[in-house]
Amino acid sequence: MTTFGFGLAIPIVLTNPNTESFLIVGLPATLTTIPPLLSKDGLEEQRKIFSDRLKIAESRILGLQSGNTLLQQPNSLLKTAREEGWRNPDKGISLISDAESEADRILSFLSDIEEVKDQSLASIERAESITGNPGRARSIFEAALTEIDNGSLRVAENKLREAKLLAEKIESHWQEAKDAIEEAEKSVSTGEGHLVSGLISTLEEAKKAMADENPEYALAIVSEIPSQMGDVEGLMERARKSIDDAENEISSSDSESIAEFQQRLEEAKEALERGNPSLAIGLSDGVTRSLREEAEAKTAVQRALRQRKSIEGEIPAGEVGSEWREMLEQVSSLAEAGNWVEANNSMQSLTTELDSLATRSSEAREMLEFLVDDWRKLRNRLDSSGVSANNDARVETERALSESEVSLSEGRIDSCLELLGNADTAMETLRRLV
Repeated sequence: MTTFGFGLAIPIVLTNPNTESFLIVGLPATLTTIPPLLSKDGLEEQRKIFSDRLKIAESRILGLQSGNTLLQQPNSLLKTAREEGWRNPDKGISLISDAESEADRILSFLSDIEEVKDQSLASIERAESITGNPGRARSIFEAALTEIDNGSLRVAENKLREAKLLAEKIESHWQEAKDAIEEAEKSVSTGEGHLVSGLISTLEEAKKAMADENPEYALAIVSEIPSQMGDVEGLMERARKSIDDAENEISSSDSESIAEFQQRLEEAKEALERGNPSLAIGLSDGVTRSLREEAEAKTAVQRALRQRKSIEGEIPAGEVGSEWREMLEQVSSLAEAGNWVEANNSMQSLTTELDSLATRSSEAREMLEFLVDDWRKLRNRLDSSGVSANNDARVETERALSESEVSLSEGRIDSCLELLGNADTAMETLRRLV
């Protein structure tokens, strides 16, 4: 019986006032009315806030979960919040915040993956338009989609990047490798003998590499066949010299990948012993080229890192320069790991971007100095004409010029230029007053 029912029952009991009637009506009313009165603990307002937050969070995550199986953790946190929040509203609100943050993190990661997926798919489609059929890149891409469905987002991202890289290599080298193979086939078709057999063997290996979707390797080993056919007699000597050059490079190198290069050199020697000098040249020249490229990259990176203070001085302070500072730190980390070529590529990207920033900053600085000088003259004329310093246009001009100086010093060039435009507009208004 509720308190409301108790109120309705009182007139009836009063028409028959006896002890039994009062007990029948009064005892249930007491049992249902007293506990809520005693349960007041001062947390009613927090519980209301908790309840409102819970409804909003559940509604939002329910909407996000449509077609998405990755929000189990936020749902679990909301379930725990629902179970414990009534007893402890503060803890419940904290769990709701955790659930919302986790949902935002997952959705942000999904957004990043979606961008990588679009880039990967575009590269794959371009590669397939070149090869005429789907290949390993498409298989890896499909596997990445499966990982997304399974909730393995990090694995999916790695697979998407792997598929994109493979497709880009096909896009960059496929047609060139295909043309080189056709040219090589024409070259060897009129020849015969032991050395020509070696060239044919190289050609077959190049075709196999194409079948394995490795046009970069196919191009590397087949591109020299036509010229090699023109000088078969000197081919063996050239192969020996190429191997000697590679051995010299290895002996003077401290590369982290020295074992890999030694293995490729051994393969070159074996190819030469089998009468396949073209393959030996391709492998040993590749060793020499890679080691020299790494050595040059190492020298360039070390020289740049010795000037790190100077480079840091070119990076704007504050949030604008954070990405460039991260790039510089990445260069340092790559150098410490011995990844000199990648470190050099990153350093070149960094210096190119900083050079561009310096050019834009110089142009903005010229504009700022011109307007500041013009403002100095105009301000004197305004004072002479009695235009108050509190004039809105004067205040706006002073503010815009001051903030543009700050923006320029922090590397926010676009913001600086926008503020200079505002200052120029305000000054044009003031020119009409004198």
